[in-house]
Amino acid sequence: MSRSVRLVGAALIPAFTLPIASTAAARPSAVPEPPTNRNLPKELDVASPYIPQSVCDPDPKPGVTAFARLMANHYSEFNYGISRACNYGLTEHSEGRALDWMLNAYDPHERAVADGVISWLLAPDSEGRPAAMARRFGIMYIIWNRQIWGTYNMSAGWRPYNGVSPHTDHIHFSFSWDGAMQRTSWWTGKAWTGVTTTPGGPSVPIPDPDSYPTLRQGASGPDVQLAQKVIGVTADGAFGPATKSALISWQRKNGVPATGVLDEATWNRMVLLGEIPARGDDQGGDLAKHMKTSVRLGSTGEAVKALQRTLKISVDGTFGPATDKAVRAFQEEKQLRVDGFVTQNVWKALAGVPYVKNGTKPKPKPEHDHPPVASPKAPAPPSSAVVVTKTEFDKVRSTVLANGARGATVKVLQRALGGVAVDGAFGSGTAKAVRSFQRSAGLSATGIVDDRTWTALEARDYPFLAYRRTVLKPGSTGYPVQVVQTYLGLKADGKFGTATQDAVRALQGRHGLARTGYVGAVTWQALEREVRARRG
Repeated sequence: MSRSVRLVGAALIPAFTLPIASTAAARPSAVPEPPTNRNLPKELDVASPYIPQSVCDPDPKPGVTAFARLMANHYSEFNYGISRACNYGLTEHSEGRALDWMLNAYDPHERAVADGVISWLLAPDSEGRPAAMARRFGIMYIIWNRQIWGTYNMSAGWRPYNGVSPHTDHIHFSFSWDGAMQRTSWWTGKAWTGVTTTPGGPSVPIPDPDSYPTLRQGASGPDVQLAQKVIGVTADGAFGPATKSALISWQRKNGVPATGVLDEATWNRMVLLGEIPARGDDQGGDLAKHMKTSVRLGSTGEAVKALQRTLKISVDGTFGPATDKAVRAFQEEKQLRVDGFVTQNVWKALAGVPYVKNGTKPKPKPEHDHPPVASPKAPAPPSSAVVVTKTEFDKVRSTVLANGARGATVKVLQRALGGVAVDGAFGSGTAKAVRSFQRSAGLSATGIVDDRTWTALEARDYPFLAYRRTVLKPGSTGYPVQVVQTYLGLKADGKFGTATQDAVRALQGRHGLARTGYVGAVTWQALEREVRARRG
């Protein structure tokens, strides 16, 4: 397969994907030691039988993408491809469960990387079980430098490969369906011992590990990367000196013993703060994984069930009047703003961890009951209709485009860039527009459209996408209110008062919406349309 281009779906695109890490990083002089993962179980995953392509579904599967990014970032070799059109014969690429990592057998450094990775994947573990790491990723077979090896025929070892491509310019990895869907032990901490022979099967068949592992300097892997995002350092998955220093600072700031180790106390604090999901019986338990989910009257789902269990009311997963009443009573008791909205601050109070008392002290109960006094009706909050949080960029984000590409995905790019012909042909004009946009977005002006470029285009066209589930009304405070005020030309004090409500009503009127003065999903979208119109 050529290193320059490959047909993916209906579009001609480069045979590589550029993950989040910078491609400008200098090539290391020596091949790094293989990645490590201290969350691996003693048990080993099944050696997959041969499972040939049976459907056309070329979207990259999560386990393949995760493995590709792990390899690319760890070894600083960022060129790879996953998907392929379904008219290229029998190939797991057409199911999104094969990876071509573009390493050249005639380049000394790339050959050393390839041979080192393959040796690591196929080596026996401490108990003598062959191909231990390959099985932990769910790798089914490997083709490299005119040879093929498979878990379904390990006793034969490497065999001559006589296909059209000698595979001297890339390593080919094909994955079992369980490896492709990220069900194997490298990712889950639990050995997968079944075999899924079709695209179906359980999407989450294994529970999360019971707890987070204790990790020290020198460790690497997805759990390190998760913690790095919390403590504010580059999330490269490698626990180095910079990560340790930042971790110590974070521990001191958050009242955790400053050990410089990702230990149980540190993980628990991250869970309680809502920064990471809970595992097993971590402190914070049922509530921790919902910390960043806001629910209110009309909401449904698991977060509502967790809320109802904590409030000790009937658990049906529907946020109805009874749940609203219980939430308001809890908010009043805890000196929270009494609005019936369960935000992260309310979750913290429910979990018994520090929270901000942003309400008033509960009023003493009267000695005698009195009939309620009718109050003027306030406008109804926005309806609880389904909130759309997907855009046209979701389906193309994993596709990399460069000069010479053609097809529908190029048209999506050209429409987003503006100022170029929407003809589906990635020529010099489109490349120039891409570089110009990349410079304006603070990206490297490579002219290659990768995940970061797609994300920047989406952020420009849908700047309020993350707020669509956030409802603002008179009395609301905080950064989302400041965002609305800034774009409506108001003083950004973060307090939703009369002036803000009047400006919101004017915005709603301009777009033919009900002039409620509340900011819900459709109002956020109207604000986005105005931002795009101002940009021209």
